[in-house]
Amino acid sequence: MSAWWLLGLAVLGTAISFYFTIVYYGRFEAREVPAALCRREERTCMTVLETPYARLLGVPNALLGLGFYALTGAVAGLALAGVLPGWLWSANLALAVAAVLAAPYLIWALVARLGTWCRL
Repeated sequence: MSAWWLLGLAVLGTAISFYFTIVYYGRFEAREVPAALCRREERTCMTVLETPYARLLGVPNALLGLGFYALTGAVAGLALAGVLPGWLWSANLALAVAAVLAAPYLIWALVARLGTWCRL
């Protein structure tokens, strides 16, 4: 994968994580969540953000995402500069694998435990 693609994905992930972090902390009200992301009348995404599944060890998942995408952006930037340490690439890859492995569990919890669906 090109470092430019990785950087672009990191920017996109940062934007989404930032958005859900400010939603989590109540800077946006439910009616301000874009209809393309969430059915506003049901408050589906807001309900999901208020469950224990939206946090890991008390830290909101979106805030963890901000840290992960910042690391990914740094990895991409260092790769573009030609000075990427191998251990940093490995650490970023390990975190990405952990996130991908956690996703099916979170989707299961969303559907089976919470009985809801959030499009994003």
